[in-house]
Amino acid sequence: MSFSPFIVEVPATSANLGPGFDALGMAVHIVNTVRVEPSASDSWEMEASGEGSHRLPTGERNLMLRAIGTACRRWEVTLPPLRLVCVNAIPLSRGLGSSAAAIVAGLKIANQLNGNARQDDDLLELATEIEGHPDNVTPALLGGVQASATSEGRVIHVRVPVARAPSLAVFVPDFPLPTREARRVLPKRLDIHDAVYNIGRACILVASLASGNLDTLRTGTEDMLHQPYRMRLFPAMSVLFHAALRAGACGVYLSGAGSTIIAFVDGPPEAARDVAHAMRHAATRDGLRGRAFVSSIRDEGAAVRLI
Repeated sequence: MSFSPFIVEVPATSANLGPGFDALGMAVHIVNTVRVEPSASDSWEMEASGEGSHRLPTGERNLMLRAIGTACRRWEVTLPPLRLVCVNAIPLSRGLGSSAAAIVAGLKIANQLNGNARQDDDLLELATEIEGHPDNVTPALLGGVQASATSEGRVIHVRVPVARAPSLAVFVPDFPLPTREARRVLPKRLDIHDAVYNIGRACILVASLASGNLDTLRTGTEDMLHQPYRMRLFPAMSVLFHAALRAGACGVYLSGAGSTIIAFVDGPPEAARDVAHAMRHAATRDGLRGRAFVSSIRDEGAAVRLI
């Protein structure tokens, strides 16, 4: 198979957004790229640089290569040996969808070399099957803010319209919080009052973004289903929440399973920078190291750029 080299871009994602546990996700302007070109030999080649590159396996255990292999078997496609040059900007095990990005990148590569024979919904269902839930892979593939659920083997997804996009103040702690460990602390049963609490907050969150009434995001990002329990693993979470809100954030939450904290800010990047700096200073006082920066919601999901 002969083809022209191309680049796949996949954004980071932030799941839950507070109360939307395993149901809401958002694409963030932090992007992994993979340059795909024919291999000069008869074997597959992979190079990785950037975030976590020293920790990532490059053989059969690599998640992106596993996604490519799964797609080829499922779609009955044979690919030639490829050379993949990965530049990773998404931190690993920090609640920013690094695994979803790897899976989506693999499926986009396989589909591009298969003549784009599969629609986005086909890719999304396979990505969800590999990942186990749709909240990260949906915005990674489609961009924006997405509500998603599985029903009878299908992924039902709806883009949440964002009338007035908030800026994002981001604090990424130096320590990882693996999803498996963060799920282990969650209760097996829920109190009905906690469930009602979260349903109301999730509705307010979606309505806030869709209407542009960002003043209600403080309530819209509150949660009783996972954040209080994950605070046992991350006691500084409440300190960072308090610092962000005092600095002017209109809402703040634990991104995915953590450990990243994201604050919504109603204002320009300069205002979000103040909130990010406030979180960093609070973390330093609490003995926690990490990076603080400003980002934004990315409307575009995974994309293929021809070289």
